[in-house]
Amino acid sequence: MIVKTVIRKGEYYDSVKLMIVSKKLAELDGIAEAAVQMGTELNKEVLKRTGMLDEISEAAVADDLMISIKGSSEAAVAKALEQLDKLLEQRGSEGMSEYRPKTVDAALRVMPGLNFSIISVPGRHAKDEAMKAMREGMHVLLFSDNVTIEEEMELKKYSVENGLLLMGPDCGTAMLNNIPLGFSNKVRQGNIGIVGAAGTGMQEVMALIHRYGGGISQAIGTGGRDLSINIGGATMLQGLAALNADPGTAVI
Repeated sequence: MIVKTVIRKGEYYDSVKLMIVSKKLAELDGIAEAAVQMGTELNKEVLKRTGMLDEISEAAVADDLMISIKGSSEAAVAKALEQLDKLLEQRGSEGMSEYRPKTVDAALRVMPGLNFSIISVPGRHAKDEAMKAMREGMHVLLFSDNVTIEEEMELKKYSVENGLLLMGPDCGTAMLNNIPLGFSNKVRQGNIGIVGAAGTGMQEVMALIHRYGGGISQAIGTGGRDLSINIGGATMLQGLAALNADPGTAVI
């Protein structure tokens, strides 16, 4: 594979456009990866993690446009660079609706200020991804299982100390502000709040409440081990406190 890096001094584009351009370049024949982004320290860290940071991009500053393309041949990379200006000149946000960020960092660049994340990755990566999201100030629904009890303890200690809600690991069901998350039934909105360790159990209770004319304000999943001695009900206690403070909840 060949990696080609180009720096353009003082060229600024918004992050959404650059992500769309990067995606379209990466779809070209012979291109394995493409990153078109401003030369910020965060973006350079992303390049480093993908093995594309070199001396040229490392010297870039925040006002520089970094173009890093990895391809199977010089010809493929050259063709991608030829397409670059055409893509940058496109007006509006063509392709934005098709773009799906693949990392927490990428999602935050598209939508700064995100405060909630659903994480579903293999268990060996789950702790790192959940911690990364919480360090960015996000509440987390951690769908992943196969997380060790020690990792869960560490994650929940951080979430409690930083006022963040960590649902999981192995949390498959929740409903926040009438938005179903994970495996959840669409039910009537109302004033009954639920905190539960069993997702299927919560689904059953939610469905029964709906069937008998009531509605759900919030349904907070804890993950199956939250009520164990080691974890001490950390998410359960946070969930109860959240429901107690929620003006839309009259019954818990």
